[in-house]
Amino acid sequence: MTLTEIAQQLKDNNENIILIYAFNSTGKTQLCVAYKDLTKAANNGSHAGVYYNAFSEDLFVWDNDEENGNANIKLDITFSSLNQFHSFLITDPDILQRNLAPYNSNYDFSFNENENPERGIDSITFIKKNDETKKPIKISRGEERIFVWCFFLALFEVDAWSGTQDAHFFIDDPVSSLDDHNIFITADSIMEIIEANYRNKRIIITTHHIGLFSILFDRLKKGGKSDKFKNFIKPFILSNNGGELALKHLSIILYYSGRYLKILHLF
Repeated sequence: MTLTEIAQQLKDNNENIILIYAFNSTGKTQLCVAYKDLTKAANNGSHAGVYYNAFSEDLFVWDNDEENGNANIKLDITFSSLNQFHSFLITDPDILQRNLAPYNSNYDFSFNENENPERGIDSITFIKKNDETKKPIKISRGEERIFVWCFFLALFEVDAWSGTQDAHFFIDDPVSSLDDHNIFITADSIMEIIEANYRNKRIIITTHHIGLFSILFDRLKKGGKSDKFKNFIKPFILSNNGGELALKHLSIILYYSGRYLKILHLF
């Protein structure tokens, strides 16, 4: 199957919660793009949903200010169609702070806004908590991933999506460079998105991280709230055998231990 055919398979699926496990280099990010293109074509060329993927992360680029000894180091945001929604974060930064709080970050941040409100936020400056010198710092790769993820979590709450890009959320691998503790927190944030939206939006989550997949699978299929999800969830595994892609329905996963799925039933 081609990525476009698999994207069509997802589009034709009846369930609103789609959880996909795939090994690295299988084509998860390309599948996200294929799904975006397919749904745009069906929506007169306009975005039908909202996405978090590698392209989202690539919008954030460090300016290390090497010529000034890192005096004004900052995380630049490349301009995109999302900038028009930054005003939501500027006027209510507590939403981003709330999403960051469970990760116990040890820095504060400030937005550097563009003079043109329609261009939103140009960059973000980080400083250590309680640092009276306010010296800008560069946060770690893991902290950066968490911040960008929380930035997009906040954008997911923007009312401006309503009636335009509210058909689906597509979340592709939000846990790269994260330790086990933060993977559990990220799973919590994904479950909050699912609980708030699963009756009226399609939510597609793809990941190569077997731990995240197993946590979400367990909560959706066997957890205390699984009864309300049982008619809305379909898990898959995306495989690539010698260039031949296939999306297989995953019916049972018994448990996760270390880095291994113990039993898979596929059909």
